[in-house]
Amino acid sequence: MLMISYLLEMMNLFAEFKRSMMLEFDMTDLGKMRYFLGIEVMQRTDGIFISQKKYALEVLEKFGMNKCNPVLNPIVPGCKLLRDEDGVKVDSTIYKQIVGSLMYLTATRPDMMFVVSLISSSGAVSWSSKKQPIVTLSTTEAEFIAAASCACQVVWLRRIFEMLGKKQDRPTVVHCDSSSAIKLAKNLVMHGCSKHIDVCFHFLHELIKAGTVEMVHCNSQEQIADVMTKPLKLDAFVKLRSMLGVCP
Repeated sequence: MLMISYLLEMMNLFAEFKRSMMLEFDMTDLGKMRYFLGIEVMQRTDGIFISQKKYALEVLEKFGMNKCNPVLNPIVPGCKLLRDEDGVKVDSTIYKQIVGSLMYLTATRPDMMFVVSLISSSGAVSWSSKKQPIVTLSTTEAEFIAAASCACQVVWLRRIFEMLGKKQDRPTVVHCDSSSAIKLAKNLVMHGCSKHIDVCFHFLHELIKAGTVEMVHCNSQEQIADVMTKPLKLDAFVKLRSMLGVCP
């Protein structure tokens, strides 16, 4: 009964807000959002879904790719991009237009982020793939440094949300598939071999201690970020794409 009263109250507030806006500005109520900036919005009882099917078809037609054979995986393991020195020179303007169109398409297709970033040096929200700035002596150290870099991005995002009035009180979860790296991040005293690592990377330990970041272990097969950082076999790609929330 309380829930029904709450919903009725919210509906009245929305109706009052729309009336006040229509009185203040020259506007009309078009109902629920269905299409906005190339993004189709489907509001159903089982959830709200967004897609860019119409936009994707327009991009294919614009660049003459609408009659090409479709593929299930945007890139496969072992695929390398090489410069064709003897090939036909590409119009840089058209190439940039293609990349820009694909980048906008990743708003609803994050599973395409790796291949789009591969052909452009850009990413969604916060994404990077680069060589580490120091030499590590083990995979544990490499994972630890990668997690520290991720934690820096976490702090940046938390500060942005706080500026927008959405302060995050709970720790931000960082998934890592290395148990040793998680142990090293939580307790530096137990690992004397980590003393040679630059002090700046131990910033991760301080964030965990302060409750800003929480390191959680996940299996390599469940590492959703892999779909954005490396080529995958089709079965793994489809699984991680589903975990991202991308629906057929």
